[in-house]
Amino acid sequence: MELNEKIRKYRKEGGLSQEQLASKIFVSRTLITKYESGSVFPTDENLEKLATVFGINGTELLSDEEKISIIEKSYMSNYRLWTILSISSILVSILLLIFSVVPFYQYSSYDYSNVSIQNPTPVHVTGYVSILAATLKKNNPISIFYIVLSMISVILSTLNFGNLENNPKRILRISSAIVLGISLIVFFFSLGSMISILQSNDFQMNLRI
Repeated sequence: MELNEKIRKYRKEGGLSQEQLASKIFVSRTLITKYESGSVFPTDENLEKLATVFGINGTELLSDEEKISIIEKSYMSNYRLWTILSISSILVSILLLIFSVVPFYQYSSYDYSNVSIQNPTPVHVTGYVSILAATLKKNNPISIFYIVLSMISVILSTLNFGNLENNPKRILRISSAIVLGISLIVFFFSLGSMISILQSNDFQMNLRI
């Protein structure tokens, strides 16, 4: 017996009209009609309310096919969500890796090495530098740290697509989210370190890509 048939059956056994049942679960009579015709499937909340009114367990209202269908829909919804999150994590990690090596920040400096009485004006030097180049010039390993974290994040997110058991997959998903979060934090620290280095007085002009 399908859900719509069970709703009609239990309602009649309880001596309730559609309007009375609707008032007990705080919906319209039209919605009860749709439930009983099978054109609309109750929400989880309304399903529990119906079961309470009928004095039965919510799962007793569902047929075996409907239970399987709900489980499959829940699985597919969860799978799509984690697929989107995993792909997003991979893309973010790849962008972080690209930002680490691509010269995108313009620095400005002055060359005083040739300043003399005859030539008192220093040479204005500008160029572009990457996070990796800037931090390594000052022996700061922070960019290496976040590059490694980003690579680990890509690997963990890719493994999410594997056919794993629920518990290992749950641990893997949590781990990939934690690693991505840490890599984002370290990235902004690396960016701040690069800007600080380029704006420091001891920045050398030979910092070029």
